[in-house]
Amino acid sequence: MTQPAFAQPPTEQDRLDLRAYLRPVWRWKWVVVLIVVIATGGTYFLSSRQPKQYVSSTPVYIVVADPAAAVGSPELQLLGPPSAQNMEDLATLFTAQSVAAAVYKQLHLPLGSAGSVNIAPLAGAGGTTSFLIVTATSSSPTLAARLANTYVAVFLASRRSAQAAQALSDAIVTRRALDALPRTPANAAERQTLLTQDVQYRTTAANPSAGAQQINPAVPPTAASSPKPKHDAILGGIVGLLLGIAAAFGLELLDRRLVRVSSVESIYGMPVLAVLPHVRRPTPSRDGHAMIPPGFVEPMRSLRINVGMAAGMKPRRTLLVTSGVAGEGKSTVVRDLALVCAEAGEAVLVIDADLRRPSVAKLLGVEAQLGLAQVLRREVLPAQAIVPVHRPGPYPASQNGSNGAGPAGDPRLRGSIDLLSYGERVANPVGLLASAEMTSTLAAAIGRYDTVILDSAPLLVVSDTVPLLEMADAVILVARLGLTTRDSADRLATLIQRVPKANLAGVVTNDMRGNFLDGGYGTYGYGTHARAATTGAG
Repeated sequence: MTQPAFAQPPTEQDRLDLRAYLRPVWRWKWVVVLIVVIATGGTYFLSSRQPKQYVSSTPVYIVVADPAAAVGSPELQLLGPPSAQNMEDLATLFTAQSVAAAVYKQLHLPLGSAGSVNIAPLAGAGGTTSFLIVTATSSSPTLAARLANTYVAVFLASRRSAQAAQALSDAIVTRRALDALPRTPANAAERQTLLTQDVQYRTTAANPSAGAQQINPAVPPTAASSPKPKHDAILGGIVGLLLGIAAAFGLELLDRRLVRVSSVESIYGMPVLAVLPHVRRPTPSRDGHAMIPPGFVEPMRSLRINVGMAAGMKPRRTLLVTSGVAGEGKSTVVRDLALVCAEAGEAVLVIDADLRRPSVAKLLGVEAQLGLAQVLRREVLPAQAIVPVHRPGPYPASQNGSNGAGPAGDPRLRGSIDLLSYGERVANPVGLLASAEMTSTLAAAIGRYDTVILDSAPLLVVSDTVPLLEMADAVILVARLGLTTRDSADRLATLIQRVPKANLAGVVTNDMRGNFLDGGYGTYGYGTHARAATTGAG
């Protein structure tokens, strides 16, 4: 098996192409879009179905850390801000069960039915501040404000009550100590101190301080804090996009089909001779004459030239076109390659060597009763079975780019196409195709025609084509993107390697849809025709 000299290994820059990472996303873009739409729409629907919640808050300034510390010592109220631990303790006391019970008693509602309350110290640039933020969440804006204000009122009242009770208790203890102290000159100073403390305790009990102050009362909010369907939908869309991308890469790993020209090159280990685009009508005709589809004109011309280059110094006269499985477009390639060779002035013979499922005669628009099967069985001579398909004459310029005459207007250079059809279907044609008659038929054809093109059965389906691999001057494989799998390509490459005399020219990649997946394989000057097409070559 020969390796063409122009086949170069991929460079590091090719391997690091950023588009390689985007290809799975682009290939499975509709899956990604579907997941994003479902995630966004579902999130919006679920969010909009949630009950509305309103949030109202109020700040409380803490004067001293411990209300009991202020009893009997007015100077303690001038202490600095409370510590972080003091603030955490106060936040815990704020939501004590006794406070909650008193709150709902004032609201005349069942315990816990109004909503939820959160108390947290306000953090500042320097750390803990002297503020507690009381935040109430409820299904009603008015109830949210009432809940926050009532919690503050009950908490402050409980602190005043606790300070008054402590001051009154201390006053009683002080009065007892004063009554028990004899009224002597020696005890005059101590009695005066106890008397002063008694007055202070009773004053504090009569006017207790909560050690905290509500700065601004909570007000009913004007808008609900949740749900936020639009905001939630955006987040859902972002999550859906990430999931969609992950799904795209997962599907790419699971999908064994070849979708890139570079993949075809790497799997087969051979160069791509031509890239056929996705076209609407791969086998058009006019006035009963087969024509090349506009999107195939330049790729097929390139194929003809590249096959000659792959052959090197050896003239390529016999071309075998085959594929791994059915439906990859090999018969279409045979048809259009014959038209291109005839356009270049060559005399072409097309041989339909697929004796199980022949199709070239139909693609060329001719009917033949006799064919290859009868020739190989020596029932008829090749000249009796060959039928003309195209004789020298103008091609319509609007269809295939020909100017109606050969190069430089020389009619003698205009080519012809003849067909040696299959003749009849054969159940097991391996013996016929491997016979000496097949070799002699090809030898006779080469003596009469410039180019002989053979259509053959898929290599992985039946073994009919294997004997022909060594008979042809050049073997052209056809791989259809989206149909050919990595497994079939691997098996096909392995099978051909077992035929050492097979002269492989390269691969024709069929049905490339768009140029994103394989930048650089465009159709210069013919992109409009390729983009206008909607169905692939069969």
